[in-house]
Amino acid sequence: METEFSEGVEVDALANVHSHLREGDVVGPLIERAIEGGADVLLPMPNTNKGLTSPEEVMEYCRMVQSLVPEGAEMQVIPTMMVTEQTTFGDIDDMADAGIKDVKVYPLNRTTKSHNGVRHYGKLLNGVLKRCGRRKVKIHFHPEHPSMTFSNRDAEFAFLAIADMALNETETVVIWEHGTDSRCIPHWKDMAMSGRFHVTLTAHHLASNEDATFGDVRAVCKPPIKTEQDRLDLIRFVEEDNEWVMAGPDDAPHDVNAKHVHEGKCACGAYTSPFLLPLYAHALEIMLETEAGIAGFVNFTSRNARRFHGLPGASRKIRLVRKPFMIPNSYAVGPWTVEPFWANTMIDWKIA
Repeated sequence: METEFSEGVEVDALANVHSHLREGDVVGPLIERAIEGGADVLLPMPNTNKGLTSPEEVMEYCRMVQSLVPEGAEMQVIPTMMVTEQTTFGDIDDMADAGIKDVKVYPLNRTTKSHNGVRHYGKLLNGVLKRCGRRKVKIHFHPEHPSMTFSNRDAEFAFLAIADMALNETETVVIWEHGTDSRCIPHWKDMAMSGRFHVTLTAHHLASNEDATFGDVRAVCKPPIKTEQDRLDLIRFVEEDNEWVMAGPDDAPHDVNAKHVHEGKCACGAYTSPFLLPLYAHALEIMLETEAGIAGFVNFTSRNARRFHGLPGASRKIRLVRKPFMIPNSYAVGPWTVEPFWANTMIDWKIA
């Protein structure tokens, strides 16, 4: 059955299980922008300046985030701790006892604020990651190989062996975050047969390719945006409506001065939070043409993540309409000016 775009499409609020809320005066405004973009779930990444590496730091941070949710808005916050090579069994036990059920592992120096990242994955696999499996703690990987001999283009593909070992050598549930390389898709499907493997995908990797974004610092992110063939393959992958595949926006804001630099390198991150649901709709418009496709879109952007994390249903419905929306040149986020992904670009969908 075809749907009529002019009447709009009703979907659930977005479950954003890969968000960046930073620190200080920008946190409250970033939460408001996330709500503007359709979210009612946030899993904030723990790569703050120091890194949220203890249960106490994680819970304090999440209490701060929850306190800044605007009155009248509903927001689920999922606490997540950073695992490093210094993390102990006691840290895992303490976090599990505190109700923290998610950890994040970064590859050393491969992405923003990954100075606490991991170089020796074997040590973790035979140690704290096994403990995570026993304590029913889910492991989120930034899946890029830490060896700099692998190029940015190939680092994600090279991580497959590490993820496979994590599944085979431990009892852990593995989340492969922000998948970008379509060469990985058959391997993801093989690992998903374990029942313990999940993948998240961003809106910007589904919406564009490396040629279209070449030279645009606002689209510089890790892992990098890849080819048009990768993009099309990932869209077809989402269309399959696998329950282990979900939206993970990686909506990473940086002040304009960290993007447009005169020395060093620009900060990594594509900011999409204020228009996330419309951008997913723009990228996955083919799914919004049928009732089955709409159901798959809702599963991908909302329900799969809620089931996975044991959350209640969406707090609100959102109507997406097929009308032009111009992504602004910049957003005021507290003291920051943030230039978003696809600034000054018209997309085909907006929130009614």
